[in-house]
Amino acid sequence: MNLVGGWFGAMPCCHGAGGLAGQYKFGGRSGGCVAILGAAKLVLGFVLGSSLAHFFQQFPVGILGVLLLFAGIELAMACRDMNNK
Repeated sequence: MNLVGGWFGAMPCCHGAGGLAGQYKFGGRSGGCVAILGAAKLVLGFVLGSSLAHFFQQFPVGILGVLLLFAGIELAMACRDMNNK
């Protein structure tokens, strides 16, 4: 997508863009936030293992949808700001 879209003025995308936009929307403003979140995920994965997977399967999909909505709005606002410059 990036190889073709760049020729048409598209914004570069990656699988982490939504997560980064979500972190920014909910208060993460530095690279340290990403490092802390990554370290916390590693620790939780090693300590809780399969019980953590069971917890995530029980997590309400509606809450994930709302988080995705806010991350999408943040990315759309970034695109709008880039087009206005």
